[in-house]
Amino acid sequence: MTHPDDHQETCELIKEAIPPSNRRGERDTEYRRRILSAARLLLETNDIESVTMHQIAKESGVGQGTLYRRYTHIGDVCSDLIKSTTTRFIDTLEEKYTKVDPVGSGLAQLSACIHDVIDFVDENVSLLSVISSMHADKRNYSIHKKPFFIRLHNILAPLIQYAIQNGEIEDIDVTLTINTLLISLFPEQYTYHRDVLGYTKQQFTEGICRLFVKGI
Repeated sequence: MTHPDDHQETCELIKEAIPPSNRRGERDTEYRRRILSAARLLLETNDIESVTMHQIAKESGVGQGTLYRRYTHIGDVCSDLIKSTTTRFIDTLEEKYTKVDPVGSGLAQLSACIHDVIDFVDENVSLLSVISSMHADKRNYSIHKKPFFIRLHNILAPLIQYAIQNGEIEDIDVTLTINTLLISLFPEQYTYHRDVLGYTKQQFTEGICRLFVKGI
């Protein structure tokens, strides 16, 4: 039978075997996860203007000192949150659509990818709008140079090129088509059509596919 002291000693040995830097890294990862999870919850139920660092600290169970050591202000939290959210999403799209030989026609894959992007925008529209508004007044801000825009472009463009090679459509300006398509999928465009003009997600999606899939 194992003596309690033996068990405690084993635990201490395990802790000592893990380098301090690794333990710090695990702790930092957990803090970040809790902070971003709390921020997402608060932003889904409140306007960005009403969310405070104090609320995020309280909701996440992380001390304010710990929070401020990682993020200077709410904008930093939002930036990190949107970065982690979009990165996971685009990783999924790349796994799904960046194949040497797409399954089915290029246009069918393009349509499916558009559906996925609009679903993502619909689910995260409040968060995506926050980050867009943060950059709206920056003179040197160019959405076309942002990693998520470039990665989305690199996912969609080969699908049209594949459709051209397969004779599904005539040769077109792929770069201009994809750039215009991506601008049409911005959260501001989606919310305007949904909230101001009364479009449903299905109507918006069908309209985009009519223009950029059937229309080409």
